[in-house]
Amino acid sequence: MKSRYVFTAGVALGVAATRRTRRARAAAREALKAKLTPSAIAADLADAVAEIGQAVGSFASDVRQGAANRRASYRPVIDDATGSVLMLSPEQMPESDPAFTVDTRDAAAAQRQDRRSA
Repeated sequence: MKSRYVFTAGVALGVAATRRTRRARAAAREALKAKLTPSAIAADLADAVAEIGQAVGSFASDVRQGAANRRASYRPVIDDATGSVLMLSPEQMPESDPAFTVDTRDAAAAQRQDRRSA
């Protein structure tokens, strides 16, 4: 009696598992068909292009921010030989070169003065 119960339970579980597997395969097949339509492919491509555009925009923003930070570190220096205002980075700043005078004005004022004198 016990073995007949175990056999019946095994058959019932096998049938249930087989039916569930067939339903899952059919659903997966339908999902694949829906995904391979021209509109679905176009939507996937549009999403990919939008994602690439956002990545490029983010990269460009980072580059602009880095350039702005770099420009902010430049200091105006007046060349005593020519009288022109040079924008030098901290690495290019003269230690004690008599040919250069460090301009204490802000960069915008130094450039305006340089344009007026030219």
